Parts: sequence; structure tokens; C-alpha cells
Amino acid sequence: MKEKISRLQFFFMIPNILFGKAIGITAGVIVRKIGADVWTAMTIGFIAGTLTVLLMIYVCSKFPEKTIIDYGEQIFGKWIGKFISLILAIYFAYAYAVSANVITMHLKEYFLTETPFIVLCIVYTLLCAYGVILGVEVVIRFSLFGFIMLWLINITMVLGTVQDFRFINLQPIFDKGLKTNVLNSYYVFSDIAMVVLSVGILYPMINKKKNMGTITFMAMVISTLSIIIWPFFEVGVLGADVMKQFVVVCMQQVRSAQLTIYLPRYELIMVSFFVWSVFVQSVVMFWCSLYSFKSILGFKRDRLLVSIMTPMLILLTNTLGRDHNNYINFLSYPWSQISGVLSISLPVLFILGIAMRPKLRKKLKTEVRQNK
Repeated sequence: MKEKISRLQFFFMIPNILFGKAIGITAGVIVRKIGADVWTAMTIGFIAGTLTVLLMIYVCSKFPEKTIIDYGEQIFGKWIGKFISLILAIYFAYAYAVSANVITMHLKEYFLTETPFIVLCIVYTLLCAYGVILGVEVVIRFSLFGFIMLWLINITMVLGTVQDFRFINLQPIFDKGLKTNVLNSYYVFSDIAMVVLSVGILYPMINKKKNMGTITFMAMVISTLSIIIWPFFEVGVLGADVMKQFVVVCMQQVRSAQLTIYLPRYELIMVSFFVWSVFVQSVVMFWCSLYSFKSILGFKRDRLLVSIMTPMLILLTNTLGRDHNNYINFLSYPWSQISGVLSISLPVLFILGIAMRPKLRKKLKTEVRQNK
């Protein structure tokens, strides 16, 4: 890939991909399953997810200048590699629709209630298509701004709701038991998979790949802290029973915030901060789907494929999100399960594939020595 990003830009990209959907939509899915244990289940899920991301980074380090599509064909052969490419192309298309509906739902439910949902889908997808045309590396470089904005959201949310926080709403911790927490933690893989699989495509863009394991680990730690603070405060302020009543839990949380007597409600301010990180997430998913389809179809002109994919993604986004309850049910099943299977099985299969091919393993060791 000719496009390049720095390790620091890659670091900032990870929180942007994880943050937007996890704080409100994923938390809302999990709280319906296990109530006040939502924040402990999500913590467990992100710990397991961090290990999965590091596993993907390990695989990528063996093929530093190749994407997951390239070394999929190298390890398993052309046709299996193409099949993996097709799975990824479809996955990223749905991941885009899942991401886009985070924004469309915020707008539809809280600000533009009379606007037809399809109009929101069209406007947002056209904006993301423009980002893809500019280049995914341009949007990833923009991640620093999104990172600053998401922490401004966190700080203002805590300051605005801390006076209403009640520890009794959190008790007893692990009310549903450790086993139930672990079993329900897999819902966060609908977020983790976006990082795991996009890293497999974006890794060759990184201009210097030294210490990528450490950098990724620190990015995941910071991402986890920035996200877990939301379900923790949402349970403490709203209570689990109230949380269950809303599709977009984070917006109900900020409706409870009062920064000063002059800013009694700051939903619009929150969305103004919040939209930047979701935009990074959406464009990365769009671009990864584009790249995967391009590798299958042999397209040379990105803009032509973007013009074909854009109306398809508009329709997919509208179909997936126009009924908000169906959208949440889809995230609960089967999207979380599909995301978990793909994000865990693909890195494991690649490692096993390398281990079972001594000649390939020897060749990779030689290439690594030459690169050093």
C-alpha cells in the first residue's frame, strides 16, 4: 500500500473505532441481559478482546507488508483466500451499517424526529463515501481530533452526573454470578471484531512497525477505560431498570447531566463531540469493505466501486436501522455471535496454518531477518 500512517495515528484510531457504539448501543444490549452487571461483563469482554487484538497483531507482524487478504491466499491457497475476502467484504458492509445507525438513531430519536429515516441514511452515507474518496489514511490521521472529543465527552458526562451517582445502584457486584458475566461478555465482540479485522487490512499502512504489540495494548487499555466509565456511570445514575427502557442509553445518560445552571441539558453538545469518532469508525468499515470487494472483483478505480457501493450501503443501513427494536435484536443475535466467531477464529486459523507449513514458516523467518 502506498498510503501510510504513523504508529501514533494507528494508536488513536483504535479508541475511535471502539468508542461510539460501545458506550450506548452495546451497553444497552448487555444491560437487557444481565442488568446492573453490564459494566463488569463489558470489562471482562474487553480484557478478552484485548488478547484477541494482540493475537491479530502477532499474525500481521509475520506479514508486515501484506493484508489479511494477501496472506490468506498465501497460507490457504487462492480459492480459500478469495472466500475469506468475500466473508470480510460482507462483514465490513454490515459493520458499516451497524456503525452508521449509531448516528442515525441519535439523530432520529432525539433531534430530527420528523425527518424520514432514509434521508438520514443517505446524508450520512454520502458523507462517509466522501471520506473514503479522500482516502482512509486521511480519516485515520483525523483520529487525534476524535480522540480528544471522546475524552471531552467523558469528562463532561462525569462532571454533569456525578452529583446523581448512587453506589447502591451498582450493588451487589456480580449479582448474576461470574459465569453469567463471562457468558454475556461476548456481546462486546461486536465492537472488538471491528478492530481485529480492520487491523488485518490496515496494518501494512503503518510506516514503522516497531513495538506494535505494546502500542496496540496501550490503545486497548485506554479504549477500555474510556468506554467502561459509561456503563459504570449509567448504572450508578440511571439504574439498570431505567437503562433497559432505552435503545440509545448514552443519550438518556447525558440528558441527566447538568454542567451548570446555564447548560442544564447538553445532548447537542455531546453529539457534536461524539460524531467525530463514529465518523472514523464508519469510514474505516466502508473502506475495508471496498478494499475486500476490490480484491475479489479486480477493480482498479476506487471511485467507480464507491459509486456502486454507496446506494447499496444506504439501503442496508436503512433496512437494518429503520425499526430500532429489530436493530437491537440483530446486534444481540446473530451479529455479536458472527463477530465473535470471525474475530477469534481467523487469527487462530492463520497461526495454525503457518504452524502446519514448515516451508512457509522458514520463509517468513528469512523475510523478517531481511527486513531487520
